[in-house]
Amino acid sequence: MATCTICGSHFANKKCYFCLNKVCTSCIVPEDAMGSAITIKCLTCDRKGIKKLGILTVLKRNKFALGVIFGFWIFAIFPLPFLQLGGYEATAVVLQPVLIATGILTIPFVFMMIAWQRRAPKEN
Repeated sequence: MATCTICGSHFANKKCYFCLNKVCTSCIVPEDAMGSAITIKCLTCDRKGIKKLGILTVLKRNKFALGVIFGFWIFAIFPLPFLQLGGYEATAVVLQPVLIATGILTIPFVFMMIAWQRRAPKEN
């Protein structure tokens, strides 16, 4: 078990969503005071009045997902080297549907990142 960063207890089995510090169950803001049963918020973040994450924090926490999306984006925008490595000769006409699909598929990922910023995923 980890040590609680607020009271020093040795039973810190939860993690604050905002500051990522280990906290015990007595140092968590009650669900009815928070208005959301999804996130776990420590007393320190509640006293500071933290209600949402900054954009840089969201980007740092989702860097793996953003890396995968960036990799797919690079493949979609510049597929000619990858296709030529595979032995397929492609012209620009073949790439037009790929570029259109990439532009359309970017929209759900943007909305997903906005939704993650407003409502945190549930953690143990």
